[in-house]
Amino acid sequence: MKKIPNPGLGLIWALLIAFPLAALSALVFRFPIPLAGYRSGPSAIPGALFAVVFYGTLGGFVVLAGLGAVSGVMANKMLTPESTEARRLTKVIATALAAVAILILAVLDKIIGPW
Repeated sequence: MKKIPNPGLGLIWALLIAFPLAALSALVFRFPIPLAGYRSGPSAIPGALFAVVFYGTLGGFVVLAGLGAVSGVMANKMLTPESTEARRLTKVIATALAAVAILILAVLDKIIGPW
């Protein structure tokens, strides 16, 4: 079975990891739920998962996909392309970039004011 190239792996990984990261943000900090405002705690997790889909369809999935693809390119530049280490680094960078995107959403009202 042929392996997915690192930019493709990063793209897929960033899109998938956004869901647990949003749930984690809602659990330990807060996350903006559409039509409900900022929520936190265990009861906010289903809303956060819905919010990822909602914000994703408004353009967030394109941003995450781009960040994930960039992570694969970065890993290929830093290590031997398509090596196990490069694939692992792709996932680490994609996770970090997706986490930054999630945290920006979590504090967006502090950056641009209430919305």
